[in-house]
Amino acid sequence: MEHVDAVRDGVRALMKVVRLLKQQHQHEPGALAPGVVGLLAVIHNHERLHLKELAAACALDQSTTSRAVSTLVQDGLVRRVADPGDGRASFLELTEAGAEAMRRSDDWYAGLLTAALRDWTRADVERFGGLLKRFAESLNTGAARHEAQPEPLEAAR
Repeated sequence: MEHVDAVRDGVRALMKVVRLLKQQHQHEPGALAPGVVGLLAVIHNHERLHLKELAAACALDQSTTSRAVSTLVQDGLVRRVADPGDGRASFLELTEAGAEAMRRSDDWYAGLLTAALRDWTRADVERFGGLLKRFAESLNTGAARHEAQPEPLEAAR
């Protein structure tokens, strides 16, 4: 397991930086919580998205997503649009205020990342981005497999 120690330590360092960035970003005028930005980004990237699909895309349960979307609607960042194919359902879409808030947040993070990566080569940045995405996907599929596996009898005792 020694070969994963460096990754574990890197993940811990990254988590610490993310906590610090969240604290720093919350003091920016009009700042959105990272979770909110994530929800807005998923809504923005899908033309017609139901609440259930948003929950699945964000790996959240539907009740948590429903509460978050209700807050976003109240704050004027998201609107519900009636689904013509199902009168009981609605699609979610960003309002202009939601799109602008997301743009401001993206700009803030882009500035931060640009500064952090300023002495990296383009090839290193692209490789790192690809590896980071691959790592996240591996963790995601590995966690899903891990949850689906029954606990060994020895560990359960």
